[in-house]
Amino acid sequence: MQNQVATRPTFTTGFARVRGTFRDPYLELSFSPRLPHPTISGTTMLDWVRSLGSSVWDPGISKWRVYGIGSFQPLRTLSEAGIELDWAQRDGELSGVPTLDDLVWPISKLAENGRTVFVRPRLLGRLKTAELLGPGCVWDSDRSLFRIYVADVLRAGVPRPGIIWQDDAIERARAAHAVVTVPEHLARLGRYLGNALNIDGVPAEDLAEIGQLPTFERPLFAYQVAGAYAVAVGRTCLFDEPGLGKSFQALAAARILRARRTLIVCPPLLTSNWAKEARIAGIDPNPTVISPTRKEPPFPDTGVLVVGDSLLAARSELAARVAAWSCDVMIYDEAHRMMTIGSARSEAVLNVGTTAKHPPIAVTGTPMFAAPHQLVPLLELTRVLAPVFGGRAPFLDDFCRADRYGEWHAKMAALPRLNAMMRDHVWVRRKKLEALPQLPPKIRWAFPVQVPLAQYHAAHKDVIAKVHAWMTWYFEHHHRPADALALEDYARNASFELISQLRRAAGLAKVPAAIEWTTAHIEQTGFDDVPGKGREYRRPLLAWVHHVDVAGALMNAIPPSLGRVAAIMGDTSDSVRDAHVADFQDGKIAVMVASITKASVGLTLTRSSDALFVETDWTPARVKQAEDRTNRIGQELPTTNTTLVAMGTLDEPIQRVLEAKTKVAEVALGDLDDSVAVMRGQELAGLMDIALELVNAAARTWKPPSQGRGKAA
Repeated sequence: MQNQVATRPTFTTGFARVRGTFRDPYLELSFSPRLPHPTISGTTMLDWVRSLGSSVWDPGISKWRVYGIGSFQPLRTLSEAGIELDWAQRDGELSGVPTLDDLVWPISKLAENGRTVFVRPRLLGRLKTAELLGPGCVWDSDRSLFRIYVADVLRAGVPRPGIIWQDDAIERARAAHAVVTVPEHLARLGRYLGNALNIDGVPAEDLAEIGQLPTFERPLFAYQVAGAYAVAVGRTCLFDEPGLGKSFQALAAARILRARRTLIVCPPLLTSNWAKEARIAGIDPNPTVISPTRKEPPFPDTGVLVVGDSLLAARSELAARVAAWSCDVMIYDEAHRMMTIGSARSEAVLNVGTTAKHPPIAVTGTPMFAAPHQLVPLLELTRVLAPVFGGRAPFLDDFCRADRYGEWHAKMAALPRLNAMMRDHVWVRRKKLEALPQLPPKIRWAFPVQVPLAQYHAAHKDVIAKVHAWMTWYFEHHHRPADALALEDYARNASFELISQLRRAAGLAKVPAAIEWTTAHIEQTGFDDVPGKGREYRRPLLAWVHHVDVAGALMNAIPPSLGRVAAIMGDTSDSVRDAHVADFQDGKIAVMVASITKASVGLTLTRSSDALFVETDWTPARVKQAEDRTNRIGQELPTTNTTLVAMGTLDEPIQRVLEAKTKVAEVALGDLDDSVAVMRGQELAGLMDIALELVNAAARTWKPPSQGRGKAA
């Protein structure tokens, strides 16, 4: 047994006692702060204790608490500082500890989820323990311990030295390294499919072994078929460029894998859209969506469960229930949102992903914004980080460097090797230019979003009150309730007054969703710094609106960091409009906000291939004219037009009117190329249809004056 008082210093500067617990010990030091350190020239005792990095002054007892000594030889460190240890004065569970050395080595514990290991630094201290654990370890200040990826327990196949590792943590680390991402006999096929635009030449027996691709309501392009098979075979980093329909490829892969339970994790903005896509894909006719504003529904025995990633991060109980649901396939859309190592969102998604039967599918067009360290959580989620790259710490050592502030930067010379490894072993990634022959010239998406409805409901109540007031007036003047013809006549005369208020409220309600969508688009598509010209946006966005105040709210809310924003509205002069168009075409404008009624004709905006209809119109011809600002001579890419549809608002009947009119045009004009053009004379029909729907809905809740004047049920 080591003699804890045998190393009494020749020059005593102070005294120390051991306190705390076996797992979390600390030293209680008392000394004169102005005394010089006996062995470090030019250093006072106060300088020394502060340099340890794990020291806290306790004014209640006028002593220092030292949680880390930074050495595996604590007695020697104390002796060199002139500190005499009073080993006899210890109590509780520390009374049975033989030596101070037994409190130095960090200890570990495997987390219940099996993907992380907790490491307590003990008297070795936080800084020294971090050196032993390697890059990528995360300090949990609430629990005073490190969290590391379980695969990092091993370094070069053996446990990292200097840490007391539990046997179960070592076993789990070996299992993580032994994961087979793609079955060996299908590895060559996986490499081909990961970059393929079709499955031509792939042996039918190989595809049959992976699974059978079912028929979809919306046919897949050839490159999407190849992508779905690639994901199903184990290439679960689905990193196609934006605009290539990654969601349907992920859902097709889930069907190939015959998933009974499919979990979709996505930004809250996208939950409704994913539910719609799951219905179209034939996976579940009634997906279960977890909303932050509604009571949590029961989880289905089989089918699709959709939940926002922010909700998982904010509600640990919900995350635990989702994990316990034990899905077969998990899809995480906009997976770059978890690019921060150790963040609450990353940890929540990773913990849930651990319970999936198949490796989770990470879906994003921009897996990395700044440096390779942002890939780490995505690679861990898809279970390729350990078997392909050796773990979190080896990945960071190979491809990143840390500056003096702890920020990660890319090792430029290593990037070609990273790209080759991703291409050969990890991702599915095709570019829009590569898929051009398969894409139609114009792509449309109706994008349902959940929005705050308080303002809209207030406007709706005002409209209902106006209809009730008119019906009461009609009753008092005609001595009978308004019949269907009278209601139709009223709707025709009052249509604009009834609808404009609701249309404006719906547009304002969508501004937060539009900002999130716009931000994601610009961040994903990026820009180039051109010498002599400055910043040029690769795929600037055209945002269509109807109301001036919606345009103003949108422009005020767009983060300045995205770049320059301009607008073409009704009061924009010709000279300013022409200047904006020129700058937009030169790539100098990130987002152009444009009025459907004022900017939908005569302008060429082909620098953009992406349009977002924050507000739309009930007249298909006007919508088509707006779409054709980008889809015209000079455009080299397919154009994508996304319409935000605020669920529970006027947007829904507008969409029904547009759909009905489009069908009329298809039959009458033979315009079958997804056109929204309509026949002459249909211009006002949409407005009338929507107004009549509102009036009829209000009429059902009206009561004659004798039963309570104008009260809504």
